[in-house]
Amino acid sequence: YSALPFMCTRYFFTYYYGSTQRRNSILLFAPFINEINKNSDPLCPVTLFNMFTKAKNPSDIRVYVLQQNDPEVDVNCLDKYCEMMQEKALKADDPCPFAENVNIHHIHAKDAYGPAYARGLISADLSNAHDEGKLIPQDYCLSMDSHMDFEPEFDAKLIDMWNLSKNEYAVLSTYVASTEQLGVNLNGINEVPHLCMVVFTSSVRVHATKCARGLTKPKLTNAVWGAGLSFSKCHAELKVPVDIHTPHIFDGEEFNRAARFWTHGYDIYTPHRVYVLHNYKDSQSRAGHSGWMSNKDTTSSTDSSVRLNSLIDVRTFSDNMKVEEVKRFKRSRYGLGDRRSLDQLIDFSGIDLRHRRVSIDGKNRCGNIQWVPFEEHPKGVNFIPKFDANEDPIDFPDVTSVWYEKSLVKIEVKKTAKPSVSNVLVQNNQKDPTEIAVVHEPVVVSSAQKHGVLHAGKGYNAESILGKNLRVDSRILMEPARLLGRQHGITHLPLFVQFFSFLLVVGVISSVVITRGTGRGARRKKNLIARNGNEKLV
Repeated sequence: YSALPFMCTRYFFTYYYGSTQRRNSILLFAPFINEINKNSDPLCPVTLFNMFTKAKNPSDIRVYVLQQNDPEVDVNCLDKYCEMMQEKALKADDPCPFAENVNIHHIHAKDAYGPAYARGLISADLSNAHDEGKLIPQDYCLSMDSHMDFEPEFDAKLIDMWNLSKNEYAVLSTYVASTEQLGVNLNGINEVPHLCMVVFTSSVRVHATKCARGLTKPKLTNAVWGAGLSFSKCHAELKVPVDIHTPHIFDGEEFNRAARFWTHGYDIYTPHRVYVLHNYKDSQSRAGHSGWMSNKDTTSSTDSSVRLNSLIDVRTFSDNMKVEEVKRFKRSRYGLGDRRSLDQLIDFSGIDLRHRRVSIDGKNRCGNIQWVPFEEHPKGVNFIPKFDANEDPIDFPDVTSVWYEKSLVKIEVKKTAKPSVSNVLVQNNQKDPTEIAVVHEPVVVSSAQKHGVLHAGKGYNAESILGKNLRVDSRILMEPARLLGRQHGITHLPLFVQFFSFLLVVGVISSVVITRGTGRGARRKKNLIARNGNEKLV
C-alpha cells in the first residue's frame, strides 16, 4: 500500500444517492437520489439501465430512488428507463424488465432541501421496508449517486470485495472514479481514491482524496466516509440512518455520519478495486446541477450546521443548543453510537474536532492504522434499536455501552404514604407498583469499573435496571435484592417463624440472667479474695 502525498483532483466531492440488490436470497439495497431541481437529471434512467443490464443477478436488485423534479416539465426516471429497456428488447414478453424492483419516492423540485434531507427521506423508506419485512439486516446496501456506471457483474464483485474485509461491521466508501476510467487499470497499478482528510468550514468537510496503490483487499481508513459510494450490510443503514433534520446543508453531513458509523462499531474501508463509477462530466456540467440551493433557507441551514456540529463537539459562533439538549441528542435516533466513544474517534481519526484542527499531532492518518476494538451489543449485530415518537431510545442500554463508562445514577424510590429510601438501586423483578423512580445526579466512578456499572439516565425508570455487585469509591454495594425488598420487619414473616423467633429471644435473655455471676470473672474474683484475705479488691 502507498498513499501518495498529492491529492487526486479527478476524484472529488459528489452527492449521495442509493440503490439496492439481492443475491442468493440476500438483497443488496442501493437507494439513490435523483438530484433534480428545475431540470431533470437525464442520467437517472441511464443509471437504472446500466445497473440492471450489467448486474450478474439483476432480478435480485431492489432500487429506491428519491426523485426531485417538476412532473409537468421533467421526464420521469422510471418511464425513461422503460423506454430504454424496450429499445434494448431484452425480454419480448416484458416491456419494462425489473420495473417492479424500482421504488420511486417523488417530491416536487420546490421542496428539495439538499442532499442530506433527501438521503434522510430514503433512510426512512429503508426503515419502513425493514418494518414491513422487505429488507433484513443481513441484506446488502449500496448508496450512490443517480448518474453512475458499473463494471460487468459489479453486484457479485462488490459482495466478494466486502467479504475480503473479514469484518461484519465493514463499510466500503470513497469518492469513486470517473466513468471515463471504466475498465481501466489506473496507472497499471490499480490506483484507487482514498479518503483520509478533512477541512473545517462551517462544519467538517471531507477534503478530496489521496490515492492508494497496489491494494489486495479493502484498506481501513481513519473513519472518513464519503456519500458518493457506501457499501455495507443493511444493518449499518438501519442503525445509522441519515439525519432527516438537516435541510439546506452541504458541508458536514459526511463526517457527521462517519462519526455515527464509527461510534456504532462500524469501520470505514477504501475499496481496493473500482466497480462503480461516477459520470462527473455530464452530471456537474448540467444546467440545474445543485439547483436545490435556490430553495435554501439561511436560518434553517444555520440550525442544521449547529445540529451537526453539536453532535461531534465542533464549536461555532452560532451554537445555541443547551448542554442537556446536546446530551439527549447524542443518544437519540440520529445521535452517536455507544460502542465507541467520541474521544476514541478523535484519537483514531487524528482530527481535533474540539479545537477545529485537521490534526491532533501534525500528522495525517492516511497510512496503515490500528483497528480499535469494541464490545458488540449483547443482542448481536442484527439488533436494530427502537426509538419513541420523540426519537429517544426505548430500550435501556446494556452494561457494555460507553455511555455508562463514567457514571452511575442514584435512584431514589418513593412509596406513596411511606418514608423514602434513597440512594438504592431497584432490581428489575422487585419493583413495587406504588414506587416512583426519581433520577438524581450521577456518582463518578472510574472507567475501570465499567463492567457491572449501570446508568439509567433521564427518562428511564427503576424497573429497567438490573441488579449487579458494584464497587464505588472502595465501598461494596451488594445486589439490590439484598438491600431492598418490598416488605420489611418481623410482622411480615410467617406466624410460625414469628413464634419460634420469640421463643429464641426469650431463651437467650433467660440464659443471660440465670448464669450471671457464674462465669470466669466471678471465679477469679473469689480466688483472689481467698488468697489475699481481702474483702475488697480495687
